[in-house]
Formats: sequence, C-alpha cells, structure tokens
Amino acid sequence: MMKLQSKLITAVVLPLAIIGSGLAQANTLPDEQFVVGNPPTNERYTGINLADADFAVDSFSSLEAMTGNGTTPNATITSRTPCQKIGSAGCEADKYFQYNALLGFCDSTLTTDCVTKVFARDQSGKEVLGKFVENYPGTTEYTYLGDSSIGLPTGASSFIVDFPDLAHQGGTQYLVVAYLQGSRSFNQTQFRIENFNSAIFAVSKVSGNFSIPKPEPKLRPDITLKGRSTSAGGFNQNQSVSRRSACIKTAPGGCLIAWTLPSDITFGYSLKLHEKIKGWLHGRLSDAQATITSASDGDQLLSIEGKPTLIPAVYAWFKKSDYPAPLGKFYSSQDAKLVNANGLGWPSNDGVTIDGPDGLPYSILKEGFGYEEGSFKEVLAWIDSIGDKASYARSAWSIRSMESQQYEKCMKGSDTLSGIVTTNSTMYIGNPPTFNRADQTLDYKVVSPHYLPDGSEFKGSYDLAIKGDVARCIYGFSSAPISATISIISSDGTSQVATTLVREKGEWLFLSAKNFTFSSPTVKVKLKQASKKPLAKTVTITCIKGKAIKKVSGSKPVCPAGYRKK
Repeated sequence: MMKLQSKLITAVVLPLAIIGSGLAQANTLPDEQFVVGNPPTNERYTGINLADADFAVDSFSSLEAMTGNGTTPNATITSRTPCQKIGSAGCEADKYFQYNALLGFCDSTLTTDCVTKVFARDQSGKEVLGKFVENYPGTTEYTYLGDSSIGLPTGASSFIVDFPDLAHQGGTQYLVVAYLQGSRSFNQTQFRIENFNSAIFAVSKVSGNFSIPKPEPKLRPDITLKGRSTSAGGFNQNQSVSRRSACIKTAPGGCLIAWTLPSDITFGYSLKLHEKIKGWLHGRLSDAQATITSASDGDQLLSIEGKPTLIPAVYAWFKKSDYPAPLGKFYSSQDAKLVNANGLGWPSNDGVTIDGPDGLPYSILKEGFGYEEGSFKEVLAWIDSIGDKASYARSAWSIRSMESQQYEKCMKGSDTLSGIVTTNSTMYIGNPPTFNRADQTLDYKVVSPHYLPDGSEFKGSYDLAIKGDVARCIYGFSSAPISATISIISSDGTSQVATTLVREKGEWLFLSAKNFTFSSPTVKVKLKQASKKPLAKTVTITCIKGKAIKKVSGSKPVCPAGYRKK
C-alpha cells in the first residue's frame, strides 16, 4: 500500500489566478510561472502537478499542539491549536506537537538554526556573497520562538538576497527557503527532526491580494497525527479561469513569482544548526558538494552548493469515473481514501461544492509526492497515461534530507554526512542507492517523460557523492583505493550508452552519469577494490672474490663485477 504523503494540503477558498491558466499562458512567460488550470468540467477529478520545488512553495513557520483519538502516530486528529509557545492555553506540554521552522538569516537575535551566508560562484570560481534584502514574508501570526534546550528551533521567515552582478530575467533578487520539520509525542520532553528541506528561487515581486498559507483549520477524518496538512496559499481572491496563481511565496499585499535560474552559476548557503542533520541528502543540483563541521559552541555548520538543473514536470486532470487504463489499474490497488484525499483539495468549478459526499475534497490535485516506491509507481502510471512528453520544464535548486536505516551501521557519528544523491529526473526513489547483492551494485531508480515540451529528447543526469569509508563499509572493502563503473539499464533490460565519470577526492567518492534517456531506467554503480601487488620475495646470495666475501640481497640478486656466486 502506498504510504501517506508527508504533505497533505487543502484549499477551501474560491480564489482565482492572476497570471492565467496553465493551459494558455503567454509564450514570454518562463515555465517557472506555469499555472495549473481548473478541471475541464464540473465533475470530480484527480489531477497531477509534479514539479519538484513545490514542497518549498509557500512553506511557512508554525508550531501546533494536537490531540487524537489515540496516542499512536496514526491516530486521527481530534483537536489542533497553533502555538506561540508551549504551555499556553491549548498548547499544554502533554500534547502531541508538530513544528515547521523556516530558518531565517542569522543576526544578533537569531544565532542558531539559521543561515549564516548565501553565496554564488561564477564560471571562474570566484565566490560572491548575496546581500540580505529582507525577510519574506516576515513575522506572521504563526512564527514562534524556539527553545534549544528541548530541541525546538525558532520558526522564523524565508528571506531575499540580492546578487547585483548575477541577473536573471526578472532582476537580481533570489529567495532562500530552508526549513526543518519535527515533532514531539505525548508527554515527551525532546523534539526530533523529521525532515530538512531547502530551495533557492530567482524571484521578483508583484502586487495583489493573495491567500496566505496557514495551518489547516478543518478536522478531516483522513488527517492523522503524523500527517502534515496546511491550508494552501498563493491563490488570488479575484475571479479568473484558474484558482491558482504563479505565486511561490505570498505576503500581505503581494507575492513573489519565479524566473529561470542561471544554469551556469553555482549557488550555495551555509547553515548554523543546533538541531543537527545527519545521514544522506538528495535533491536537484549538479556538481553538488556539501561539508559538515562543528562550531566552537557545538552547533553543526553545514555548507551546500551546486548548479541548478532543469526538471521535466507532469500536469493533467482525469475524471475519477474515467481514469486511463494505467492509472485506473494503479489506483484500483490503493486505499480509496488515500487516493481521494492525498493532495491539494479542489472545489467544484462552479464554486458551490467544497467536499464530496464522502467528506473528502471534491477534486484532488496531487503535488506533494513522497520519494518512495509507492509514489514512484504512481508517477509512472501517470506518465503512461498522459504520454511520454513533459507538460513543462522548470529550473530547480533544491536539497533535502532523507531518512534511511539502510546503511546505519556504516554511518559513524551523529554529525556525519554520508552521501548526496542528485538527479534531474522527474521522480526518483529518495533513499540511498540500494545495494544489489546479486550483482554487487548500488542501484538507483529514476523516471521521467522521454521528451521535453518542445519535443526534444530529455537527457538525464545522476550524481552520487559518497563518503569513501561508507562505501568501503557497504562492500566490506579495506582502505585500499576503489575503482567503479556505472551502467544505465533501460526498463526493457537493455544497456544504454552514457557519459560517466568516477573520481576519488579526499574522503569522498564522486560518481556521475550524464546523457541517458528515459522513461524508467536504473542507474547501477559497481565498486571494486583495487588489488594490492604481492610483495616480491627477498633472496640473499653469497659472492666471493679470492678471500673477500660479500652477501647480496634482493628479488633477483647479482654478484658485483669480479665476484662469483658461492
């Protein structure tokens, strides 16, 4: 059964779009401003809008106290209260708590769980610092003060920086979104981190009246304690053909819209974290690099950088009563409640009906996919139903944490980063590559449409940076050098020709595969231990010259001139 997605969103307003329908946009607008349209008719629909950076769009800080019809994570929520601090009315310490903490720009008042710098590197490698412009959206009724003694980071604001010499089509400003998600169960003291997420967008401002994201006020029967649900923002309050706008971050009186990121510029940031990240990262970067060190006060210092990538996106609506065969086959095998609830709730086109007779959203738009096997199969069913061509393609810069105990015995220390997996594929399994014992390979699944919107063939990229000691531990290797090969196996079992690169630098092993094609190939990495040359056997001989005697040692000893072997 497919897992409940971590991002369950509803929208119950009747706000409509400012920048046109996703089906009929002006050619001058970049795909970063693609806007989904309403379903074609007034019937109930299921839709998909899969564009990777959506997890960061209109993210916001919040701390909520909850009760349920039980005390397990799967219990249905019976009450939820936004909190400014633990212990206030409705936020008693014995409740279940969940936080979403945007990491602000470090200053005199915010000294931990914050971003210390944002930087870029041009083609020459010169580092340029981004100049802080403003917090966006700034303080809201849901931002809150953290408490490091119980592992609760401050819920601050995303922010804008300016790179005057690094212009994009909409200006020189960039939005930095980085946030931690965590929770604390009933009667516990310490919070634990569940996820780390981050993204960088090229942006400009527009004025208007838009809905602002907030905690979901409704208590629906499908929402559990461990699930996450919000009331989505970025909707325009005026009439239009679409309820969506091109906003990626809203504030009172306006919003930010995205532009294409410069593809030849390396972007990065450095974080100072009291709540430490460990394990593996995955995301949408090329030439990704990351380092983790410790500050003098014990905080974790994390630096990440890389170039943006182009990601094919998938968008469509289908009637719930008339799915195409691949989608119908997949959904018939799934829990109907999850199918009809997991995504962005969409009211009827006439605006009269918000929920269906089952109490679930009238229509549902699936956006917040988890990067696991169930979501992978679901996206593949959509691609098979829509056709093997992307609906649009966006530039993206994002990096996220992944939870996996797959190689836990090989991950040493609580502050250790073990590896980074990045790809430009539409969907992938967001875990470390799986160790295939039969083939002795690290296998990684990816899926994308075969073609870009303009009809050109989409070329895939895959990069793996893995700590050398972790790779050796997985394979049981010694400290001797490692060699590797990369192969791309298509879904029909045939092998593809791709450009591959393997190198070991310092404590890291870097593997890269470029220019392979889709729809759902498997990347296979095979590591080998370099063999040690056997030590040559030392032989000693005795050489004589009259009464003089000399002993000569070596693998093939020879007597000196004038001497003979005894």
